[in-house]
Amino acid sequence: MNNILLVIGVIILLGVAIGRIFKKLNLPQVMGYMIIGLFLGESFHGFLSGPVTDSFRPIISLALGIIGFMIGAEINLARFKRYSKSIYTILLAEAFLTFFLVGGITVLITGKVYMGLILGALSSATAPAATYSVLGEYKARGPVTMTTLSIVALDDALALLIYGFASVFARSLILHENPSLLSNMAIPLFQIAASVILGVVAGFILYKITNKVRDKGRILSLALGTIIFVVGLSIYFRVDPILASMVLGVVASNLQSPKNKEMFDLVKKFSPPIFILFFVLVGARLDGRILMKGNVLFLAIAYILSRSIGKVAGAYIGGKMSGARDTVTKYLGFCLFDQAGVAVGLAIATFHTFSVLGEEARSAGFLIISIITATTFILQLIAPPMIKYGIKKADEINRDVTDEDVVESHKVGDVMESDFFVIRENNNLHQIIDIMKESNANNFPVVSMDDKFRGVISLSDLRDTFNEEQMDQLILAGDIVREVDIVAYTDQELKDVMQVFKSKNIDYIPVLKGKESMLLSGQLEYRKLMDYIEKEVLLRQQELEV
Repeated sequence: MNNILLVIGVIILLGVAIGRIFKKLNLPQVMGYMIIGLFLGESFHGFLSGPVTDSFRPIISLALGIIGFMIGAEINLARFKRYSKSIYTILLAEAFLTFFLVGGITVLITGKVYMGLILGALSSATAPAATYSVLGEYKARGPVTMTTLSIVALDDALALLIYGFASVFARSLILHENPSLLSNMAIPLFQIAASVILGVVAGFILYKITNKVRDKGRILSLALGTIIFVVGLSIYFRVDPILASMVLGVVASNLQSPKNKEMFDLVKKFSPPIFILFFVLVGARLDGRILMKGNVLFLAIAYILSRSIGKVAGAYIGGKMSGARDTVTKYLGFCLFDQAGVAVGLAIATFHTFSVLGEEARSAGFLIISIITATTFILQLIAPPMIKYGIKKADEINRDVTDEDVVESHKVGDVMESDFFVIRENNNLHQIIDIMKESNANNFPVVSMDDKFRGVISLSDLRDTFNEEQMDQLILAGDIVREVDIVAYTDQELKDVMQVFKSKNIDYIPVLKGKESMLLSGQLEYRKLMDYIEKEVLLRQQELEV
């Protein structure tokens, strides 16, 4: 199909529909997206099979960049330091135990040590995409979630290092030569260093620019532009775009004030259609027919079982060694099943490298890429329910409190300011100024002699009157009061009023007792309201983390 826009429209609409069905079935939506791709792609010769998927490479790269950015944004360095000992211990334990288990099983089955080295190295990587998507879908928060996000952020770098060592010895075993460790390790070390430097520089620049911008459209454009720039530069220099994007997110998030997370909220709200496209295309690229080959199926099953045991047991051992919480020790491993990007990319690199080393190496390279493709196909479907199982057993579902959660749980009367200065319509200019001196507010409600709401006087409304000499006794509040069209009511949902604040770009709304009443009950100032919401979010999160 040549009409790419039509394809994108079909994918997104199908994704929304299937995602809703899977949500009602209490299954991760990402599974639904990948199953759509499965039926539309290589496995069933759908319209997403063949060269058409190459047209979507920029979208896939953008999605990976956003995923990396959002994972980095979730890594709060203060909390990271709190868990850092357990994170590093678990990371090393799960990665190396998985490497040795998969490598050992592969050697037993194939009789070739170099096959064990390569497949063991590739198995250590954990893909971030589905992991982040499922954690976000179920609003997970807590030690298991924090440790999972930290590990998937670091796992790619560690997998590259393990692969660097393994590929050196694998090549030497095939060619029967002495390994040159230093020269072969230079490439993965350069990739990691370049990714980190790129992410740090871009994150600092993004923070500096967006810190001075208040327009939401510009903030979103700057954030997305930076993500795309970092991903594009990573591809150009052939370094890891996900790692660079993660570092970008970590730097930008931790430099920002906790109260100024608007940029990340905007990117998050923009990303759902991109994520649907990404996961559908991931499913389309998976070819289930490869499992029909007997040797591939047997080795793939052994690979998945040993990799799964390595991840779960490694997380358990690392958790026990580091004194991590019981929930982390028991359930973290289930959140590390996903395999995709780095493993597939390194498998392709291995295939190309082995292809020029002789017939035996060429056959081994084809088997490696077949195994990784087959196991990725299965693990992409297994991982989401396993992640959900892990965070559910750890009791971390629906614990990521957001501004929206706080707003949803309040009515206007719960949060309005009820202790404030009021101007009466018969107050003269001198009295009005005295009242304003007692407060740091910019807006003051005006009531009539029978306490009915008349309107508002702001500091800017008084500017014209200051030039009138000797008129302070003659000008009354009733003469300069400004009627307002926008008011709120005590029993009104706070979410509705928040929409008014944002759509009308105002900073003050008076509150009346009810729709049939003109009696003033309170007032809402946008700045104070946002301060309250941010404090309530932090308080609820702290209560849940105890």
